[in-house]
Amino acid sequence: MRRHWMVAPLVAAVALPGTSVAQTPRPSALDSATAAAIAPIVAQAQAAKLPVELLIAKAREGQVKQVPVAGIEAAVRTLAQRIHTVNDALAPNATEEEVRAGVDALAEGVPVQTLQAMRKAGRNGSLAVPIGVLTQLVARGVPVEKASVQIVDLLQRGALPRHFIALDNRVREDVLAGRRPDESLDLRLKGIIPTLPVPAQVEGAGLKANTPGKPR
Repeated sequence: MRRHWMVAPLVAAVALPGTSVAQTPRPSALDSATAAAIAPIVAQAQAAKLPVELLIAKAREGQVKQVPVAGIEAAVRTLAQRIHTVNDALAPNATEEEVRAGVDALAEGVPVQTLQAMRKAGRNGSLAVPIGVLTQLVARGVPVEKASVQIVDLLQRGALPRHFIALDNRVREDVLAGRRPDESLDLRLKGIIPTLPVPAQVEGAGLKANTPGKPR
């Protein structure tokens, strides 16, 4: 699976609703050159009330890997743009957990339109786990269009975090056993959908047509 300095492991690290993962930023852990280079980016994010901890963690990671300061600054700036994008897509009240998951989703090729559709389908419920599971499905080889439509459909049907986690676990086991990821998703959905409370709604039907493919 490809990774782009991903902020955190996906489903395993996603906090369930009500669990706080926020930490106080510690820019002092950075060397002076790196701290100075990313300071304007962090200040802009802080002014917009975005989770600056993600930016500082990205800079620390680059520093540990001995990436040049210019490279760290570029990576932090790219991450800041993704955070802004995710925060807007999951408005009006995106949590830090949702933003973390959304940033990883964008890095894996999930389009912004899918995050917007998930917010609409999930209403006020936490999307951290569903977004994390979507990202895992795409990373395992399920086409992004197919995975997006199915995850939005589950949200519309009232699926809870436990349903998404069960789906992710079963697909992972199937893939390890040699089954094709898309076939596994179809199979496992057949076992989950009948247990959900709400019939499919029409909104998800148009998502596939409007969802860009995963970048190559």
